[in-house]
Amino acid sequence: MLTLLTALCLLSPVATPAALWQDEEEPEALDELIFDDGLDELLSGDWMDEAGDIAAEEPGVLRSWKGFVEWRSKFYTAGNVPGNESEYVIESELELDFDLAANTTGYLRPRVRVSLRDSDVNEFEPFEGYLTYASSNWDLRAGQFVENWGIADTFNPIDVLNRRDLQSDFLDADRLGELGLRFRQFMDGTSTFGEPTLSLYVLPVFRRTPFPSDESRFSLSGLGMSFDEDAGLAPHGSEGALFALRVQSTLQSHPANADLQVLVARGPEHMPIVTAVAGRLVPIYFGTLTVGGGVRLVPNSDALGDFLSTLTFKAEVAYKRPYNFDNSTSATPADYLQYVLGVDRLFPNLFLDGDQLTTTIEYVGESGASDSDPAARLRPFRSDFVLRTFWEQNDFSRTSLEARAILDTQLDERIYEVIYEQQLRALHEDLKLITSLQIFNASDTTGLFSQLPDNTSATVTLRFER
Repeated sequence: MLTLLTALCLLSPVATPAALWQDEEEPEALDELIFDDGLDELLSGDWMDEAGDIAAEEPGVLRSWKGFVEWRSKFYTAGNVPGNESEYVIESELELDFDLAANTTGYLRPRVRVSLRDSDVNEFEPFEGYLTYASSNWDLRAGQFVENWGIADTFNPIDVLNRRDLQSDFLDADRLGELGLRFRQFMDGTSTFGEPTLSLYVLPVFRRTPFPSDESRFSLSGLGMSFDEDAGLAPHGSEGALFALRVQSTLQSHPANADLQVLVARGPEHMPIVTAVAGRLVPIYFGTLTVGGGVRLVPNSDALGDFLSTLTFKAEVAYKRPYNFDNSTSATPADYLQYVLGVDRLFPNLFLDGDQLTTTIEYVGESGASDSDPAARLRPFRSDFVLRTFWEQNDFSRTSLEARAILDTQLDERIYEVIYEQQLRALHEDLKLITSLQIFNASDTTGLFSQLPDNTSATVTLRFER
């Protein structure tokens, strides 16, 4: 009888436990066979047809996603001054890419920010949320979007499309989304000018720039009067619309290769005049016509040598002509020219095998407006040298160290910043540590940072990023 049972087991089409677990190094094979319900194939876009073959891939609406959640603690070194001596912020952001239909995609980037010390900066708002229809040589985007037009490191006179969130960081403020339309036309290039692109923007909705709250160390209420950012003068109706045209192209030549752009824009200025009205400070918005351009250029080693090929030359220049809105009683700000000139130098394998050091020298200048102009007093970078080094170890922990100095040549203002980042893979592969130190050494009587003193701070951030 035992021999008969053994023979039946060997001849039976039902798999035995030994057959299920043929490889002792992969014990999960048994669980996969027992609990597999086809979910992996569904998520990957593969599915079995009635014949048991893999059906054609049908990707879902959500193409990809990523995001982060972080805890940020900021401590100011000087006490007994207006504003909180510390900040504790929880912030989370998600980026979602959607494939909606033929030639139509969607993008959503919501953000949540909660401050444990200052409820005025709490927010839940999509940084971006738009639809894009793309054809073979043009595309159309509608919704709220962010674009970076800048080339230089610290200050970008041609980057006029998006407002800055001065509540996030007064020195390195985040760009905020603007609601509108963007149409891009892709044109045929030549052997010299490649990938020419014409972009048209219409932003019909005016939104005020968010300033630091009264609890912030950078609050404009520290200038001697209470500041009310919701009062003052703002554009209404068609006055609040911004229109822009931008042309981009690459340049290929024997001496050098470059990225080029020129632009013209007309609409509300994001940084208003701040003036005293009825015993308080209020913003007075005005419009600006901007004409400018920028270039990023890298010499070719064959033509100009190996040394110059390690340099990247950058330049931005913008001529700005302000104009007043209807019912404005303030004097129109003066015309002025802003420019940035800079150079980057790359040092590969400097200290360790595989590391990289990038050094940057930039000069930010302005001409045309006098110190008595009310709008000029709120422009922090009018004659400054920017020195920056950025070191990347390119190791498994993605270690990096950045140091920057901003040196005003006309005022007694010096700003220093150090940022260290590292993945804490010993705890979790997606956990990052970010520490930074900002030192403000400003004692001039007319500079913006001098009027908001004692803001040296240290920040520690833990970010979980996927």
